Amino acid sequence: MAANNLNVTELDFEEIKQNLKNYLKQQSEFNDYDFDGSGMSVLLDVLSYNTHYNALNAHYSLNEAFLDSAQIRGNVVTRAKLLGYVPRSTLAPRAVVNIVVTAQEGTIPPVLDLERGTKLTTFLGGDEFPYVVLESQSATGVPVILADNTSATQFTFSNVNIAEGTLRELKYRVDNDIENQKFQLSDINSDTSTLRVRVQAHEEATSFDIFTKFESLKNVDSSSQVYYIQENAAGYYEVYFGDGVTGKKPTDNNIITVDYLITEGPESNKASRFVMTDNIGGFTSIGVTTVTNSTGGVEKETLESIRFNAPLTFTTQNRAVTSEDYAAIIKKEFSNIDSIATWGGEDNDPPEYGKVYVAVKPLLADSLTQAEKNDITGSILKGKNVVSITPEIVDPNFTNLELDINFKYNPNLTDRSSVELQSVVRDTISDYNFNNLNKFDGVFRHSQLTQAIDNSDPAILNTSIRPRMFKNITPTQDLNGNMQLQNFSLSFVGPIYTSSGSTAFTLNSSAFGLATDPTGNYFFGDVAISGTTNRKVIIYKIVNNVNVIVNNDAGLIEPSLGKVTLNSFRPNNTNKIKITLIPNTLDLAPKRDQLISIDNDFVTIVPDIDTIATAGSSGSINYTNTTRFK
Repeated sequence: MAANNLNVTELDFEEIKQNLKNYLKQQSEFNDYDFDGSGMSVLLDVLSYNTHYNALNAHYSLNEAFLDSAQIRGNVVTRAKLLGYVPRSTLAPRAVVNIVVTAQEGTIPPVLDLERGTKLTTFLGGDEFPYVVLESQSATGVPVILADNTSATQFTFSNVNIAEGTLRELKYRVDNDIENQKFQLSDINSDTSTLRVRVQAHEEATSFDIFTKFESLKNVDSSSQVYYIQENAAGYYEVYFGDGVTGKKPTDNNIITVDYLITEGPESNKASRFVMTDNIGGFTSIGVTTVTNSTGGVEKETLESIRFNAPLTFTTQNRAVTSEDYAAIIKKEFSNIDSIATWGGEDNDPPEYGKVYVAVKPLLADSLTQAEKNDITGSILKGKNVVSITPEIVDPNFTNLELDINFKYNPNLTDRSSVELQSVVRDTISDYNFNNLNKFDGVFRHSQLTQAIDNSDPAILNTSIRPRMFKNITPTQDLNGNMQLQNFSLSFVGPIYTSSGSTAFTLNSSAFGLATDPTGNYFFGDVAISGTTNRKVIIYKIVNNVNVIVNNDAGLIEPSLGKVTLNSFRPNNTNKIKITLIPNTLDLAPKRDQLISIDNDFVTIVPDIDTIATAGSSGSINYTNTTRFK
């Protein structure tokens, strides 16, 4: 009897075919049979291909069963749903405007209504984008006298939220004969954050029941008017309702009305001027002023983002206990995030027990608006955080970097001129800043940047970088427009370099005027404090090339902590003052709310021909080195 030992462990076509040949050769019926030169070879090819295809299908199918390895969006979404996660839809940019309606003719009502869906428009980059009012609002008329001395009534709608897109309304009839009936939003780029769901008893009914999105099982029973939303396998979002136990179940012939925005996502971010295209109550004399520019528009959540956020959200269980829970919940519910950092009050400086701090860098601005902060602490975190813990939103704390770049190059190894090499280096620095910095975990790694510059062109042989940290402070005025006494507390991302025994200033500033001498040029400097590493900030002016101190106690520098305090000085205007320091380390890491950003306007690039590389040992006579400090 022939041995039955067919090897079935291989998956590649050639190996499968060879295993089939080896198996058949062991059978007495095929002794001395030529498998390659006969028609049997074709049959073996068919069997091998079939086995190979089945193996691939099994492999791909198994991959699609797991969140980490699935490649088809519908499968990733399904796996995320098992973790209670609904991927974020496309989100429309939002802006805040004030709308003033001036009424002079016709019947003028005492109160005017601004309806949801009222249309505006804006132009950005030569393209027109429609915007609509998100929430209805009412305003009471106020008699006014216009510039031409005619009387009118004005209605002012303040802080109106508008969003980019076109409002779409769909109606569905409930049929409980359909098991698990779902109501699909018919647009792939729908913004579910603008979704409104209403239910009528029947077609002729004039009243609606408003259903709200399900967030938590807390206080949800058979009468709770909540709806559920999910993304289906085709990439569309669909609404469905409770089963009569967890959420109210609509009855037969109820009419479901859903309305939402169809949006272009981030295309109109940064729009700043809006014009009303609809009338309001029949009136067309309408002025629109912008309170905040449009921001927050993003594309639909990507597969990698779903893979990352779904497990984090599942871990939080919609409860904010640890600082990581706060970050996960905010990222799930709030779109205008480029980077986020959270930390407990016990890790704050100084410690503040009973609080958790959240720093958010938005997508297209340096800080969140007050309305966005209120949205996070209110609708997003309220009810999810521990009762005894108060969340506090803080603005990002930027430390800007000024760089002196000096690189040696061999002109024999490139066709580029020194000016072109400078451009290549500047682009490399911009790429490094974009990809590695401007986020709360963005560390400035000195060697990483020098390596990137060295690798940007074969002719560049070595690079030296001198970093300096700086911040800009802006003096303020009181309500009457008078300059106030200024106090600033500045925190830098690293310890500050001080030269022991040197009279050179640790701190340098741009020139500014004082209220007592508006035409003079004054500067910040510093002097040593006996018995400590701290230094005292002074204000001085230059007279005949001599530094003359006019204020010998204008603040304090704490070099080891990277802190500078400026106290009780009164400049003559609100112009920015640049404060510059040298870091004591070449690598700089942000903490808590700190961010690092390279300011391209303060990047100096100096190319220098490497005389040794071009002329050998004789070139060492003219070889120059770059000093550690400027």
